[in-house]
Amino acid sequence: MISSINRPERSSLSYQESWNTVTLESLFHSLDPDLLSKLSEQDRLRLKSYLGHLESSKRMDQPWLCWDGDVKETKLAIYHEIEKLSGLSGGGYEILANQFQPKERWTKTATDGFAFAAQGDASIITWSIVPDGTSIPGLMNQSAAGSNFRAWMASVYGGSVNGPASDQPWFQIFESAFEEMAGTCGLTLVYEPLDDGVRVDSLNPGKLGIRGDIRIAARELDGNSGNLAIAFPPDHGDMIFDSSDGIFQITSGSSIRLFNTVTHELGHSLGLAHVCPINQTKLLEPSLTTSFRGPQFDEFQSLQRLYGDRFELHGDFRDNDTVQAAKLIELVEGSRVNFVRLSIDDNSDQDFYRFEGLVGQTLNVEVVPGEGSYLEGGEADSGCSQGIRFNSAEVHDLSVQILAEDGETIIFQSASGDLGESERIEQFRLPTTGSFYLRVSGDQTNAAQIYGLGVELTARVPAPQLELFGHRIIEESGSIKNGRLDPGETIRLAIEIRNRGELGSGLLTTNILLSDNAVLFNKSSPSRLEPGEIGVIEIVVGTTGNCGEFLTLSLKIEGELGELLQENLGFEAGVLTRPVVFDVDFENLNGLPGAWNSDISGSGEEWDVVSSRWDSPIQSAFAPGRDSSGEASLLSPVFELASSGGSLSFSHLYRLEPGFDGAVLEVSRDGGEWVDLLIDPSVITIGGYNRSIREGFGSAIMGQQAWSGILEVFTPVSVKLPVEWAGEMLQFRWRVVHDASSALGGWWIDNVKMEMLAEDCEPHRPEVTLTLKNGELDENYPDSPATLALETNLPLVSSLSIPLEVLGSATFLEDYVINLQAVLPAGEVFHEIPVRVIPDFITEDTETVLIQIPSGDSAFVEGESFSVPLMISDLLNINTWSNLFFGDKVNLLADSDGDGFDELSEYLLGTNPSLGIDKSAFKLVARNEKYIWPIGNLPNRPDATLEIESSSDLENWELVQVVRVPEGLEITPKRPKSYFRIKFSLN
Repeated sequence: MISSINRPERSSLSYQESWNTVTLESLFHSLDPDLLSKLSEQDRLRLKSYLGHLESSKRMDQPWLCWDGDVKETKLAIYHEIEKLSGLSGGGYEILANQFQPKERWTKTATDGFAFAAQGDASIITWSIVPDGTSIPGLMNQSAAGSNFRAWMASVYGGSVNGPASDQPWFQIFESAFEEMAGTCGLTLVYEPLDDGVRVDSLNPGKLGIRGDIRIAARELDGNSGNLAIAFPPDHGDMIFDSSDGIFQITSGSSIRLFNTVTHELGHSLGLAHVCPINQTKLLEPSLTTSFRGPQFDEFQSLQRLYGDRFELHGDFRDNDTVQAAKLIELVEGSRVNFVRLSIDDNSDQDFYRFEGLVGQTLNVEVVPGEGSYLEGGEADSGCSQGIRFNSAEVHDLSVQILAEDGETIIFQSASGDLGESERIEQFRLPTTGSFYLRVSGDQTNAAQIYGLGVELTARVPAPQLELFGHRIIEESGSIKNGRLDPGETIRLAIEIRNRGELGSGLLTTNILLSDNAVLFNKSSPSRLEPGEIGVIEIVVGTTGNCGEFLTLSLKIEGELGELLQENLGFEAGVLTRPVVFDVDFENLNGLPGAWNSDISGSGEEWDVVSSRWDSPIQSAFAPGRDSSGEASLLSPVFELASSGGSLSFSHLYRLEPGFDGAVLEVSRDGGEWVDLLIDPSVITIGGYNRSIREGFGSAIMGQQAWSGILEVFTPVSVKLPVEWAGEMLQFRWRVVHDASSALGGWWIDNVKMEMLAEDCEPHRPEVTLTLKNGELDENYPDSPATLALETNLPLVSSLSIPLEVLGSATFLEDYVINLQAVLPAGEVFHEIPVRVIPDFITEDTETVLIQIPSGDSAFVEGESFSVPLMISDLLNINTWSNLFFGDKVNLLADSDGDGFDELSEYLLGTNPSLGIDKSAFKLVARNEKYIWPIGNLPNRPDATLEIESSSDLENWELVQVVRVPEGLEITPKRPKSYFRIKFSLN
């Protein structure tokens, strides 16, 4: 959220308007007449003199007048009106950017020059003390005079007039004042011990080893009349004290009067204006106060807007706005560190802090905006006694983030607080050992927000700590086992996780998220991990991506108390490389690179490397224009185009006679003739030709499209070569052709790059096996098929069609039937294929069938087991059955094995008549008002019949409906209660 409070603008005049269009007299009388009437005649004359001085001075020579605390409020108010009227102080009031005018900061210093001169930049400013006798200005009606600063200080504090200033008893007051003001912001204020005594004015800026940027001097100004000192704004900045004012003789309170005057004047020297209201809460109020010592919050706020906070300047850095320039915070486990009065100084500033931590340590962070509310600024009426309440916490809506060691990944953040509220991160457990970053950001408010930062690392408590220990591919669906993922392939991936914590993990939950080009078939993961234990997560995953695409896997493991591990893994499908044939910028060359050549005909002039025009950095290849017929060609090295084609790119600039002289790009394939590359329909071009060359003027490319005319800036051209040219030997030539008339500059070529696309990806051909799962082919049991199993080791991302082949003595569709177009569905590893016999009632002896996976198919590879042999048993009749078991005909009503079933019933039931234990039990199972006799699959007996009859009285019998079902026979009774009997007969 953004908040601003504005008071109505006063009728203020810009500097240019004030002094160019309005007379001094009219300006003077535009002041508040009530305030003017309360001044003495002498004060009115001084006031008018001050106004005249401002009129005649450039901006850097317009001083602020600073007053003793005893000066009447009326006088302070009228002078403040003058400051506003002249533009020295703001005429209006913007609560979010107070105390200073736009760009009112140092833009050039002895140390930095013009560097580090933007709003918010940390600067280095020097200061020096002028030798006595140095010519210095005074108040408006005073002539220049010699400084007596050293003698004045010696008279108050003792010490030497001519010895080194830094050895004098008063020096520490000034040094500490400068240090304290530097501590408010990103400034470094450096004492310069030398000062050459040249006149104090804006024409004599600071020079290292000669004089400071800010020079300190003293002279008589107005005695005890209230003006304590004057100071000039940047980039002048000098300050002059009134050595005749008795207030400085009072040294009680550690010379608080002198100290506060120095820091007040230094505020002006750094770009701050007077601020209202006068209520002894701000250092830059127009009059001296002893209610506090040195700069207050208001000065921190304003100076940090101009120069950033004190952490901007650290080491070799002048900001902490990036990860690379992050301020290092030294953290000690268990000890909270607090940094007060840092800031986001505008709408683009962000502060980075780096710290080191151990896995399992917990981090607490608090960002507290502002330091309460206070009255700030002027008001609509004249004077300096009132203000508008400024809430220093409600400038920016702050946020704070924790970044991982890469400086980009956000691992936690807090932005939930509203404008003016603190942001907190509490008990965040560091996931790894290493470097971390804090990033404090604001919103779009173009003003400074002061904040406090508290950071604490607490000790690690016993806890599970999971880490990625390793991962590997342990199985592939492709027939080529190369230990990597290829396009269309499925892999079984083993991910090892170790618990290096002090406690067991408790119950674990593993979540897998995949990129859109991936399919997850299944996963297994450990439910718990004890300390030191390594567990394996197995994932079966396939990719639908193309060669070179990455399958990305996001792994997240949570325990009973929250997240324990999050990792991202990437697997490239195959290997896609971009070999560079040549990449030439023609730098640091005295001629064409090796393997590059120039060829000319007619008046053409050789290509060469020049520095007359270039794209980067300072050289390019060039062929000059000619005023007679001829041409010049720049020839590239010969190379073989990679498997997936490639792209040629370059930048060029040309000055060629429009429509008469032109330039083309040609190619030779496998040593053949040169042809225009850009007109080939299979070539994709960006930045192609712009016009055709006129006929009838002797050009070798007349009637063709070409680059011609004037192109004054280097412009990129890119050409995508077709895959169909892969494996061919290619060579390019840049050909510039001139006719017989006038010539212009020529053709410049730079940054020539030929990048190929090479795919190393194996086609996905899964290994497929074919086996007999169960059953056989027997004409006696036509309802019982033989079942084949078509299998792969891993599920596939796409369905796989397999055209089966059949061989053998049996005839397909006469003796047996099978669906030869087998399809293994996507996501499955197993597919059943039934083979059914067709009974033919013909005795043919045993017939053979061979069903197999074909070899040499581009979509799959036959596995170790790729064929299934089957035999078809003939249909039996009662005679062949008898011969099979008894060697001859048999009495069908006899019971050879004594099991209670005669030979005819065993023939129909399919049991062994010579094995007593092989017999059927007549047990019925009720189901849906019917009965099931679970006898299994009965043989096909065309010459005999099995029937079931029912009776209610055991005397009268009638046939009931019987249907074969997989379990046996389904019997439909004709009445609720019945007796059943089985009837066996020959047809």
